[in-house]
Amino acid sequence: MDAKEDLQTKLDHVEEKLADLKARWPYHSVQPKLVAEREDLEEEREQLLRMLKNYTK
Repeated sequence: MDAKEDLQTKLDHVEEKLADLKARWPYHSVQPKLVAEREDLEEEREQLLRMLKNYTK
């Protein structure tokens, strides 16, 4: 597996975790822990997307 495939695999995993988190997201009284987890996952996703974009240049 090359580095690009590894990044894509990591991105897929992060997106799965985000989808799971959003599915468990309560309508009211969101715990700060969930907000922080979502922010961390979204930040990690953005970093991976930037890294993958650099491979296509």
